[in-house]
Amino acid sequence: MVDARTAPFVMHGAREVLALTGEATHLEQQITAIENAVTAAPNLAIDLARTLIETICKTILNDRGQPDCESSRFNDLLQQTYSSIQLLPDAKLALPESQAALLQLAENLDVAIFSISKLRQVEGIASHGKDAYFSTLEEVQAEFAARAADALVSFLYKSHRRYSGNPPIRLLEYGDHPDFNEYIDTSNEVVRLFDYEYKPSEVLFLVDRQAYRDLFASISPDMVDDVKEGV
Repeated sequence: MVDARTAPFVMHGAREVLALTGEATHLEQQITAIENAVTAAPNLAIDLARTLIETICKTILNDRGQPDCESSRFNDLLQQTYSSIQLLPDAKLALPESQAALLQLAENLDVAIFSISKLRQVEGIASHGKDAYFSTLEEVQAEFAARAADALVSFLYKSHRRYSGNPPIRLLEYGDHPDFNEYIDTSNEVVRLFDYEYKPSEVLFLVDRQAYRDLFASISPDMVDDVKEGV
């Protein structure tokens, strides 16, 4: 039996969303980063939890052909997402009590997410500078933020897919992540077959797409930036 105290943290809802999105490598990278950060860097996990919600909201709006709102306010993005998708079955939409429950649900979701946002502003290590001796939160607080975000992104995206006629899944293309491809090419030798030469990134993408995705999810963006800057 797995000891819950030592079991790795998993974003179950977000990973179900990942399976529905097809090959959303950026989303996979965010999920993996949160799962690792909950234990290793709790304050970073709180930062990433809100970022994950923003990513899902923008993905939903893009799927529906609605560019996300120009406002940088998190509340505006959430409200635009709520108004663009159906959160209840058709049979329940005309019932006043269902409508009231839906409004209350949206308000409660806002409260949970704004609480995460507040934690991010106060405690997140990536959002604001802190004193060098700043005392961080612990794993239990990070897990709460991550699980709240996990539940919300799963609910929003599944509602979006269920009541939207299943918008087409956007498949991963080789040119989607040129900086990552450059990272692979710079870190490996050219693949040679007789007189032919091939880029390592292209070979990996075409031969083992899952390995390409797994590597993208595991690589820190800072490592890719270092290659771009010649570090």
